[in-house]
Amino acid sequence: MNEPQNPYAPPTTRVADHEARPEPTESGQFIPYGRSRPAGNGATWIGNAWRLLRARPGQWALAMVLLFIAYVVLSMIPFVSLFIQLLVPFAYAGIAIAADEQRRTGSFEISALVAGFNKRPASLVAVGGTMLVTYVVLGIFVAIVVGIDAFSMMGGSAKPDPSMFFTMKYLLVFLICVAIMFPVGLATYLAPQLIVLHDQPAVTAMKMSLAGTIKNILPGIVFGICGLLLIILSAIPLLLGLLISIPILVLTNYTVYRDIFVEDDE
Repeated sequence: MNEPQNPYAPPTTRVADHEARPEPTESGQFIPYGRSRPAGNGATWIGNAWRLLRARPGQWALAMVLLFIAYVVLSMIPFVSLFIQLLVPFAYAGIAIAADEQRRTGSFEISALVAGFNKRPASLVAVGGTMLVTYVVLGIFVAIVVGIDAFSMMGGSAKPDPSMFFTMKYLLVFLICVAIMFPVGLATYLAPQLIVLHDQPAVTAMKMSLAGTIKNILPGIVFGICGLLLIILSAIPLLLGLLISIPILVLTNYTVYRDIFVEDDE
């Protein structure tokens, strides 16, 4: 005989768990570790950056001038100039915050350029520190190699021969430097955007940046070719075109991140 069911008892039927999806954010649907994009998107990244610049040319001109002045001033300070690499992620973080604010509201405040100092500054310093340490280590490595050859020439009777820099030894040194700089560059390229727009820790952000850029080597090659052509063409009219092409290429740091890591909500 069946026992009477308690109408107030919780259901006992097992329901299959659904895979959790990332929650939509103010910046769209975040895709951890990025997605692969078509090769043609390398040119689209430049086009999207141009549309951002064209929509607010005065504001972006002021932003770029202020960033340039800050760079020049800091470079003139003896001790600070040695650590200016630590501040580069803050500049790209500020540009990303400003560009994202423009995407959402149609405009942005100039104060957004320094917003990185209030949003996970330690993580941004860690990204800059990674680049700085890499530069220092590689600089010491190259200095040791060149120094050994220089001392050997000074101790002997042979005259300095510039052709020694084109030997297999120096080709190997160059390849070692590229092999180290390439992954570090990819890891730090989009990390500031992931830190300030998605609150990712420094190490996680660099892992995501490395994974996302590796997935998009082909559009990256197209982007590099288009960017080089843009620089060459803009330099023809007395270099005046660089006043537009350089800000466009700076803004691509945001449009590249956006296309790889964010899916717009329908």
